[in-house]
Amino acid sequence: MAAPARSRAELVADQARNPPYGTRTFADGDGPVRVGITGHGEALLLLAWSESDLARERAAGARVFGRLGITARMRVANALPGALATPGALVVGDVNEELGALDVPLGEVATEAAAAAAWELLDRVEVNVLVLDPARSACLLAGAPAQPRPWFQGIVWLCRPGEYATPPKVPHLPGWRRRWLAVPEVSSFVGSECAQRLLHIDAAFAPSVELGELVLGALHPGVPWRYRSAWPARAIGACSCGAPEPALQP
Repeated sequence: MAAPARSRAELVADQARNPPYGTRTFADGDGPVRVGITGHGEALLLLAWSESDLARERAAGARVFGRLGITARMRVANALPGALATPGALVVGDVNEELGALDVPLGEVATEAAAAAAWELLDRVEVNVLVLDPARSACLLAGAPAQPRPWFQGIVWLCRPGEYATPPKVPHLPGWRRRWLAVPEVSSFVGSECAQRLLHIDAAFAPSVELGELVLGALHPGVPWRYRSAWPARAIGACSCGAPEPALQP
């Protein structure tokens, strides 16, 4: 019998009844070592990870980034804020290390001066892939000098449920564009977009589409529920890209 599926509102209510982590549990000797939040005020949800949780996050991230085309010896930069309110921000470096890629963390770039300094570094290192949050990348992208970059291969866009709009076009940066799906209530590394622009959810999350909504199983053994993402989706099945995971149309 499938575990019950809960919405985000139900998780917030569960934490209010069973502080601080709700009904999730940790194995003896494997308590939380990192915490973060999503939302704020009465809708604030506390997220917590143990060492084994983080190891599973790194493994999930390596699978997702590997499917996006990131491989060993690539140079991968990210301009994600260094806070857990941005899913994955503090784990991207660990994932790149696991893949054997060079990690180039920029932090959030919010001024013209910061963008100029960032591009000096990016072009000096000859970065192959950029990992960006569309909502926070305008300043960095606007500051890209117009010059050939034969080493540049593509951009990974961080998206969350409800934020899957087509990312902006970027002048001066050729190459592919792929989207990485983070669902912070479950994992920072849930799925990735293929060349056919379809979404593939990592099989570790036992994804299903129920009544037109994406439902995810938990990555962490101490979480006794599945997650209702409130994200409309349609199951496509096999994809011509050859990925083994069923494809979804978000």
